[in-house]
Amino acid sequence: MGEVFSGILPTLGFGHDPEGKHNDGCFYLCWQIEAFMPLAEFKRQVSDFIAYIKTSPPARGFSEVLHPGESEYRTEQKRRRDGIEVEDATWQAIEALIGEYKLDRATIKSVES
Repeated sequence: MGEVFSGILPTLGFGHDPEGKHNDGCFYLCWQIEAFMPLAEFKRQVSDFIAYIKTSPPARGFSEVLHPGESEYRTEQKRRRDGIEVEDATWQAIEALIGEYKLDRATIKSVES
């Protein structure tokens, strides 16, 4: 259904066909949770469900079971704590733009490795 709603419905095609349409549609679904149950109850049940998922044995070659969004959350927390790594060539281009546009370097934070 995801492909139907994000590919066919916006007339962007389906499947992988390099000669076909864009194949880059998207579909957003928004729910008003409180139309179904109290929000606090929903949050409690989702937390219980996540705890249940986390008790599952991980697949071979993995050390833990992750729920959707968990790895992205961890990455965000690490970047907030340690900064975002920028490769040297990109940082040099940024430095050149800072100089070209005479920007205040005090507003730019660099995290050294």
